[in-house]
Amino acid sequence: MPQGQTDRLEPTGEPVAETDPASGVITVRPPGNLCLIRSGQEWTETEGDERALYLGDVEPVLRAGMDFLRDDGLAVGCYANRYVRVTDETGAETDKSFGLSGWHSPADLEAWAESHPTHVAIFRAAMKYLSTLGPAANLRLYHEVTVIDAGRQEFRYLGCHDRTGLLRAV
Repeated sequence: MPQGQTDRLEPTGEPVAETDPASGVITVRPPGNLCLIRSGQEWTETEGDERALYLGDVEPVLRAGMDFLRDDGLAVGCYANRYVRVTDETGAETDKSFGLSGWHSPADLEAWAESHPTHVAIFRAAMKYLSTLGPAANLRLYHEVTVIDAGRQEFRYLGCHDRTGLLRAV
């Protein structure tokens, strides 16, 4: 992120929730510089031992980390996290997944990635996988990160429990 070289992209404010009494819709306005990350995995082209290695050694560790962020992420600055399995037009699962999370700040995301035991475990499992297979690895990984200005974001909820998305942050 080029702006991150000259701006710490620190959060401005805290999440605020407003309820429309007529509709019951709750609107959450997060702080400025909310950090969003989508981190994906695709194992469509893996076969045999490579597929077994990913599904047996890497994916369970990844899932555990995603579950931690979903259930206990507030303690490390993660407002909300969802680990999603991509489906096709019939609803059948594909060999693709991604985690999508909203963070209080890029610094909180970085701190979790650098030193939290759940991410350290994910990183170690991925590095073992990649070092075992080298350039022949067919697993595709990606990370998309964005930081959003205040006023350019809001999240709306109707009939949701209080741990849904950013509701748990207010």
